[in-house]
Amino acid sequence: MKQTKAFMVSAFVIGLYSMPLTAQADPEPPLASPLTFDKAIAIALEAQPGTIEEVALDRANGRVIIDIEVLTKAGDEVEFALDAQSGEILWSHVDDDPSNDPGQEVP
Repeated sequence: MKQTKAFMVSAFVIGLYSMPLTAQADPEPPLASPLTFDKAIAIALEAQPGTIEEVALDRANGRVIIDIEVLTKAGDEVEFALDAQSGEILWSHVDDDPSNDPGQEVP
């Protein structure tokens, strides 16, 4: 019984010391954006008129982005990645098969 208690106390102490290391190992910023979705949508629709299909916050290469999908009148789906800080369009592409979206490099 004493060995079990000693083991549990040791595991607890080791766990306490390892927790801060785990928390500090993830330097990525939280998913937040000073750019509103409404403004991001306006930027995407100015570049490609159509109907908004999806808007989401995401992360690419350590940057927070706003991912927007626009359905054109021709039926094409155009995907945009906007910088969540500046609203700059980082990349866009016509998504002819949404099930196999290519990984896009964000500058």
